[in-house]
Amino acid sequence: MNGISADLVIFDLDGTLIDSSQDIAWCANKTLAAFGYKEMAPSEIVGHIGWGVKPLLEKLMPSESAERITAARLKFLEVYGGHLVVETTLYPGVLPVLDLLTSHGKKMAVVTNKPEGLAVGILEVMKLNAYFKLVLGGDSLPNRKPHPEPIEKAIKEMSVSPARTVVVGDSPVDCEAAKGAGAFAIGAAYGFRGRDELVAAGCDIIVNDFPSLASVIR
Repeated sequence: MNGISADLVIFDLDGTLIDSSQDIAWCANKTLAAFGYKEMAPSEIVGHIGWGVKPLLEKLMPSESAERITAARLKFLEVYGGHLVVETTLYPGVLPVLDLLTSHGKKMAVVTNKPEGLAVGILEVMKLNAYFKLVLGGDSLPNRKPHPEPIEKAIKEMSVSPARTVVVGDSPVDCEAAKGAGAFAIGAAYGFRGRDELVAAGCDIIVNDFPSLASVIR
């Protein structure tokens, strides 16, 4: 597939629009320390990002009870709320491509497994909020990615058809959610997961950098 014709482009946030890996790893390590764990290398933590805060902590603290994971999640959110955009950066080419898509009349939304409030806060600080008519987080609906519900919700809210929708994300959860909703999936190999997982997940197109989206979304 050389390109995808789309009216709606739905972006994941972490590992797709922004490189938030260092801030998330820093907050995860503060949380681990608060619960008696040794800090981990950021590279060990980044591989578990994508499913949401609770699954991240479950992977980092696999022997903990549900109650302790719940408490750790609250601690993480407390720490992260004050450390949202310290080392977080836009991936190269994000602004020019978003400007181009806007000029072509594309509707755009963000669907992330990050809590909605934190996602909105980051988009505002990064001056991206004006591009997106809708932002859905992991706590916006009963289900989060890889369930198709948030993608289906965005498609309905933006009044487009699934066949004219593309989801851009760096994780298999993005691809699975897109496919479940009847949309196309573009994998971001430059993000947190890498190309192999995106190939295995069955993404329609995989790009190596953000500027490449300009040539594959029509």
